Amino acid sequence: MPRLLVRLLPRPTPVLVEPGLLPRAGEALAAEWPARPVLLVTDPVAGSLFGETLLPSLAKAGFRVRPATLWGGEAGKTLATVEEICAQCAAAGIGRDGGIVALGGGVVTDLAGFAAAVYRRGIEWVAIPTTLLAMADAAIGGKTAANLPAGKNLVGAFHQPRAVLADPDCLRPLPPREFLSGLAEIAKAAVVGDRGLFERLEERADAVRARDARWLADAVAAAVAVKAAIVERDERESGERMHLNLGHTMGHAIEAAAGFGPIRHGEAVAIGLAAACRIGVARGLCDEALAVRVIGLLERLGLPTSAPAGLDLAAVAAALAQDKKSRAGKLRWVLPRAIGRVEVVADSGESERPERWIGAGGPPGGP
Repeated sequence: MPRLLVRLLPRPTPVLVEPGLLPRAGEALAAEWPARPVLLVTDPVAGSLFGETLLPSLAKAGFRVRPATLWGGEAGKTLATVEEICAQCAAAGIGRDGGIVALGGGVVTDLAGFAAAVYRRGIEWVAIPTTLLAMADAAIGGKTAANLPAGKNLVGAFHQPRAVLADPDCLRPLPPREFLSGLAEIAKAAVVGDRGLFERLEERADAVRARDARWLADAVAAAVAVKAAIVERDERESGERMHLNLGHTMGHAIEAAAGFGPIRHGEAVAIGLAAACRIGVARGLCDEALAVRVIGLLERLGLPTSAPAGLDLAAVAAALAQDKKSRAGKLRWVLPRAIGRVEVVADSGESERPERWIGAGGPPGGP
């Protein structure tokens, strides 16, 4: 099976990507992480779809599992939910030699990882992502978080998973909108650092949308490789790791303005990625042909590239002011220079009129 490594101290994180991996997850996990008591954190959807496959596999490998099903979705991505996970760990008698297994999408992954970072001042955890977004992004790199009313992911910790097991077969039952949302993170990774992946996405957009498992395994592994290479050089986002926030500055603000939920994370990232291209053209960092190409790919993948009707753009501007990448009161944008190359630049007024970059219609370079 494809086995990638995120090479960080105190030990590398193995990332296994293979169709058909979930039924063998216990065996594969025990080879990386000795069996122990674990809290299995999931949500109702992932639990009902995959729990009956995963639980016997873990038990057969010697893991002593207590399930904990949490209310899913961005609206539940709060400190109260983190506290609930920690309380469940305590009730299960999980000690520092135990762990947490996260089975689900990006919200479950972020919350379970954050709880693992703070429970008993840190225990080990494993990610078994079941959505494309989580496989390509949330499960990789150790950024864990919860939301605050003021903004997305404003409280969290860097806490690397002990291992990541990704089975593209888990993507088959995803609702179309949820699946397509995850493609935004694949496209983002390609623009950030893999021109070849971007070209394969252009060539095989129809196969991607049809959920071809073999191609999805390739796409997930390529996106993981982009993120792993950057995280290895900058684990705590002091420099280059900010490149992975391409599309997320505007995207997070859109999610906050919409109230965390009505707009999927990947949908917001796609709109933010299109906005970054438009800002890049206006700044002279990239040409309009690049913006047309990126926005065209997003649209072929079935993703939005402009704000939905009714979105409160004043609320978007207010959320941009809370962005956690700001320094000395200045917002910073990640903008494309070419396919596979991006740059971080300081805000020069773009955040004051988000309608210019995310409003419906208009050329890719903005009005």
